Amino acid sequence: MSVLPFASRLPAFAPLHPLGRGPLGEWVSLVWPLEQDAVDARPLVVKTFLLASGLAPETRRPLEDALTRAVPLRHPGIARLHGFQVDVRDTLTVVSDYVPGCSLATARRRVLGRCGRPSEAFVCHVGAEVAGALQAAHDARVVHGDVHAHRIRVGPRGEVTLTDFGLRPARPLLRRFMSPSRPDAVELPVREDAVGSSVETREDLRALGRVLLALVSGNTVVPEDAAGVDAALGEVSPALRDVLRGVLLDARGADSAAGLQAALRDCMGHGVECQGRDAMVRELAALPGSGPLSPVDVYVGAASVMTASVSVRGRTLPS
Repeated sequence: MSVLPFASRLPAFAPLHPLGRGPLGEWVSLVWPLEQDAVDARPLVVKTFLLASGLAPETRRPLEDALTRAVPLRHPGIARLHGFQVDVRDTLTVVSDYVPGCSLATARRRVLGRCGRPSEAFVCHVGAEVAGALQAAHDARVVHGDVHAHRIRVGPRGEVTLTDFGLRPARPLLRRFMSPSRPDAVELPVREDAVGSSVETREDLRALGRVLLALVSGNTVVPEDAAGVDAALGEVSPALRDVLRGVLLDARGADSAAGLQAALRDCMGHGVECQGRDAMVRELAALPGSGPLSPVDVYVGAASVMTASVSVRGRTLPS
C-alpha cells in the first residue's frame, strides 16, 4: 500500500452524473463544485484511475511532477486541472474542467458515418486552436505528450479545448489485470527527454498533425511513411497539404506550435474556403446525433438551477 503525496486535498464537490469509461479505462463522473461562488460555478469532471499497487517512489515521481506542472496552466483552449491525489488504495483522482460538446473522435465518427468528410476550414480551425493551446503550454515548459482526437473537445459554439495535460506518465502505471497469480503488471519507465525540450514539443506537433491528417483524409489509420502521407493527402488543397507534410515529414518538424497555428490560419485566410466560426458551428451541429446541447449539458443546466435553492453539501464525496 502506497500513498502519493500529491495535493493536500481535492476541491469539495457533489456528484451529478456518471459519464462512463474514458480511453484509458478510467471512471469519469460529472460533479458540481462546492467551493466556488454560485455565479461563477461550473461543473467539473472527476477521473479515477487504478494504479498498480506498491509502486516505488521513483516510479511514481514523473506522474506527480507532470500533474504538478499542469495545474498552473491557464488558457481558453486548455481544460484546467483543479486538483489531484492518490489515496491509500492506489487510486489516482483527477479533477478538471468539464468541457461541453463532443470529442473530435466522436465528431469524426459521425462524419464517417454519413460517408463524408469535415471541411478543410473545420480541420484548420481545430488545428489552429489546439496549436494555440499547445503553444501556451510549451511556453510554460509543459508538454502534453498524448495528443489524440479523444482528448480534443469541440464545443457547441465552435470552442476547441485540449484536455488531460499531465496524464502521459500515468499510462505505464495503470493497473493491468493479468491473472489471479499475477494481478497487475507495470511497464518499466523509459528514459525521458528533458522537460519541455524541443524533442518533446515537436512530438506534440507531430501528434496534432496525425490527428488532422486522419480528420481531413477520413482514414482511421494514419500512415507513417512519406508515400502513405502523400497518398492520404492526395485530395487535400495544396496549402493545407504543404502544412501537414511539413509537420509530419520534415525531420525538424514545425518550428513551434505558434508557427503551426499561424500556418493553419493562413490556410483559412488564403488557401481554404472559410465562412467563419458560425459556419464551423453549423457544420458541427449538422453531424448526426449532434446539436447545441448534449444530454449531459441539459442535465448540467437543470442541476445548476437546482443547486441555487437546494443544498447539496450533504452529498459531498470524500476528498
